[in-house]
Amino acid sequence: MPPRDALVGQAPGADGHAGFALEREILADNLGTVTTREAVAPQAHLEMLTETDLQGSERAFPNFSVDMETGTGKTYVYISTALRLAELYGLRKFVILVHSIAIRAGVVKTFEQTEEHFRLKYPGVPYRWGVLGENSALNDFTEPSGTVQLLVASVQALDKPEKNTLYVSAERPQLWGDSLSGMQQIAKARPVVLIDEPQNMATQLRRQAIATLNPLVALRYSATHKEPFNRVHRLGPKQAAEAGLVKRVSVKGIVAGEDGKPYLRLNRLRSVRKRLMAEAVIDKAGGKRAQVVLQNGTDLFEESGSLPQYRGLVVDGIERKPDRVIFANGLVVQVGTEIGVDAVAVWRDQIRHTIRTHLARQAQIDSMNRGVKVLSLFFVERVADYVGDEAVLPLMFDELFREEWARAGSPTDAMPDPAELRVAYFPSTKTGILKDTSGRASDADLEARAYQEIIANKELILDRANPRAFIFSHSALKEGWDNPNVFQVGFLRHTRSELERRQQIGRGLRLPVDQSGHRVMDPAINRLTLIVDESFTEFRDGLNAEYVASGGPSGETGPEVNNADNEVIVRRRPAQFDSPEFAELWNRIRYKAHYRVTVDPDALRIAVAASEHLADLEFIERRANVVQSADLIYNDEGKVITADSVVAESRGERIVVAGQRLPDVVQLIEDQLQYGKFPLQLTRPTITAIVREILNHPDRELTRHVLDDPDRWARIAANAIRIETIEQMVSGISYEPIDDTDWWDAEVVFPEIESKSPPQPMPGNPDPKNGVTPATDGGVNLFDHVDYDSHVERAFAAQLESNRDHVKLFTKLPRRFRVRTPVGEYSPDWAVVYTENGSDRLYLVRETKDTRNLDNLDWDEAMRIRFAKHHFEAAPAGRIDFNYTTDQHGLLLDGALEDGES
Repeated sequence: MPPRDALVGQAPGADGHAGFALEREILADNLGTVTTREAVAPQAHLEMLTETDLQGSERAFPNFSVDMETGTGKTYVYISTALRLAELYGLRKFVILVHSIAIRAGVVKTFEQTEEHFRLKYPGVPYRWGVLGENSALNDFTEPSGTVQLLVASVQALDKPEKNTLYVSAERPQLWGDSLSGMQQIAKARPVVLIDEPQNMATQLRRQAIATLNPLVALRYSATHKEPFNRVHRLGPKQAAEAGLVKRVSVKGIVAGEDGKPYLRLNRLRSVRKRLMAEAVIDKAGGKRAQVVLQNGTDLFEESGSLPQYRGLVVDGIERKPDRVIFANGLVVQVGTEIGVDAVAVWRDQIRHTIRTHLARQAQIDSMNRGVKVLSLFFVERVADYVGDEAVLPLMFDELFREEWARAGSPTDAMPDPAELRVAYFPSTKTGILKDTSGRASDADLEARAYQEIIANKELILDRANPRAFIFSHSALKEGWDNPNVFQVGFLRHTRSELERRQQIGRGLRLPVDQSGHRVMDPAINRLTLIVDESFTEFRDGLNAEYVASGGPSGETGPEVNNADNEVIVRRRPAQFDSPEFAELWNRIRYKAHYRVTVDPDALRIAVAASEHLADLEFIERRANVVQSADLIYNDEGKVITADSVVAESRGERIVVAGQRLPDVVQLIEDQLQYGKFPLQLTRPTITAIVREILNHPDRELTRHVLDDPDRWARIAANAIRIETIEQMVSGISYEPIDDTDWWDAEVVFPEIESKSPPQPMPGNPDPKNGVTPATDGGVNLFDHVDYDSHVERAFAAQLESNRDHVKLFTKLPRRFRVRTPVGEYSPDWAVVYTENGSDRLYLVRETKDTRNLDNLDWDEAMRIRFAKHHFEAAPAGRIDFNYTTDQHGLLLDGALEDGES
């Protein structure tokens, strides 16, 4: 809560948050409410971070963790969160803590790009931002001000108090007589600390550095938490992909062929009880490659299962700087290198397929007039592979580009100079000497110069007038670097850290932008292709292992990745697309429309009070303690290994609520309605009348339950209100077409060429639910393939294709064709031109399900179908017959089955 003694004329928190009090019990209750609502494990215990800071003070403060998949806009979210906290609670001081040059540059870029947006979104919240160590950022942050202050700080500037001037007291007192050091001034303000990628701040020193800021509260944002304190929200890779927030991912694996020598890949050295060991990958008897641990005396002939090519390869020594393994026969292998394969040949294949995919993707986007420039990114093992006397990559790229340009059938006289298409961003010294780096703190100055161009000025490379489209980089792998228009990543390096595959994906997951800077949400083009130096199976299994190791929930995997070798090219048929049948069909369905809804408040009040969805209100019990019991089971080392699954729980003492202000139930319900899955705006008098009707219902005794658990009571009531309101909207909705200049464009909805990666038959799943199947030659499908989402759709398409006497043209409507409804956008399945009596034409839109009973579908799915019927009744250019059906019921032209009949 804000302090009561705020200075006159200043906003609460203007001089810091020292007077703000956070009640742990209330926070714990709120945590339980939020975690019950969100896609995380319900949690009612508030975990505090208790730490001695770098100046010897004891600190304890709450932390809340937000899981957000790479590419979904973490920076935007936490800046918006800060401004929302300022708007609601008067908080004014925020520190954004980062761990790398790349992330700091990305945060600065986001502030620059979103300034106008946030000024409009939060018009009553003036704010400023600055970077610690630059200009007057620290003074601006610590001075009393009603303006919200956001200070971007690198953790490296905080974790060395003996060296950093931030910890030095001023020689002269400031104007107000304040002689505190810069760090003490920040700590005095008790800022809200927003931690970007906190898994990189889990060491004891950095935990102490965070505590030295004396946070009021710390909010943690990452895709890979190591310490998920009080997790309140989770947007994982699978959810992000399904919601269309990131690109889909395909993988093309290049499996190296043998060159006649024994295969060995040396990944890294590590020290185990003061003994050096090496992690390597070798061939094993049986035809698989596996990881082995090498130490002095290890015989690879024995480790491989007596494969003859390893005879005589015995480890004779392991050395640091350079990190390498020496074998008794004189062979020396350095960390990060691979023998037994032709690495240059692998690079050629990777570059070739990257260029091939790049050209195809750009051609597809150009055919759709989307104005998106395609970028490809290569990660190289060493700077010397691209620059210097030993460099092989530039000439290799130029040669392969010319070959792939010709292979694509492009005119030779229009081919650009390959050398003008590629650009390299490598860390460099002040004198311009390029360097290999590994992301250590000592590399920060070198990397800053590369990041300045690829992050701070990334709009330049997005301009179609700029020929550069193929980026070669060395150190940009870790968090912070990305460009939304990266569609291909070629991985020309062999090292495998515990999160490297996830990092590869993260560099290209963001949705692309067009030449106007607007996000492009079209799933037809939003595909990221990774060209890696391992098999698809190795990559998939390795990615899933990394996901679990990085804190993904047990039993879940990372984002679904498609095998690019399974890619199917779907082409639009020119004869059908240019036909008068399609022209008339499209003319009738291409409109967009706004909807208006009317709801009768009195009818709604009565309907909600009688709703079956209020039944759970009668079973609410007063909140109580939880009693847990289990036996302690020990292993041989004395560690307790009792499993959570054997812990018994029972209800304990009920919590007595005394002296507490009665809850504002109307406000609680309003919050639930506004921030639920389907936001709903009802007036406060309407909600008040509904609540009064519920509480006074003659056949139900629900009043006492409001005090037993107000939050749960409000959730149940809000759910009933939402359902009954939307049910009323079905009969009270009307659609009105908007101006035809904004209607759907056929070239955009039905691309000339589109790539698909359908799931392949596998043991246990010989006939996957969804897929792509060739259309009948010379048939009436708009495309040469059928892209189906269920076996019902596949069968329905076959029926349409076989009914040539009546069906003159049909198409599966892509998901990018959408109808707006109060419960989300809806994409129907089929559009059909049907001829009756040889001349009369019907223009049909059909939804196909495995049932004709809408009650058997998810509620929101059934509601979208009901709303869509009203949308198509408003067609301005001629009648459209809309219905839902199954493969058993066919096109339903005779109206024999009414809505809801099974």
